Amino acid sequence: MASENGRTRKPVAVTLLMAEPAAVVDPGDAEAAAKLFKALSDPVRIRLLSLVRYSPGGEACFCDLAEEFDMPQPSLSHHLRVLVSAGILERERRGTWSWYTVVPEPLETLESLLRSGGPLADRPARLSGTACQ
Repeated sequence: MASENGRTRKPVAVTLLMAEPAAVVDPGDAEAAAKLFKALSDPVRIRLLSLVRYSPGGEACFCDLAEEFDMPQPSLSHHLRVLVSAGILERERRGTWSWYTVVPEPLETLESLLRSGGPLADRPARLSGTACQ
């Protein structure tokens, strides 16, 4: 038994709960997911993603997106550039305009992490009588 300030402490049993290996996010996937979450951490970017995703034909021109936002062109371009850099949107130049489409794979990656039963949404079993202190 350990002594602390002249008092003895009783040892406490500790139970470590380990997730099954398939449920643990590996470092590479965690890095990729963090990049995606960071790119989507702004309400303007979430709206942009939604507008592009549900545009006719699944693509949207910068000129159409600009009409939806009360902000200067450089600011809107910055938000779109962040989404393109993260791999969430793809950009294609057509003449003087840029057209954007959604890249499905990054969103599928986030969906697999967040869906029910996924590593970030699954609720771990709780053992009664054990608690970390």
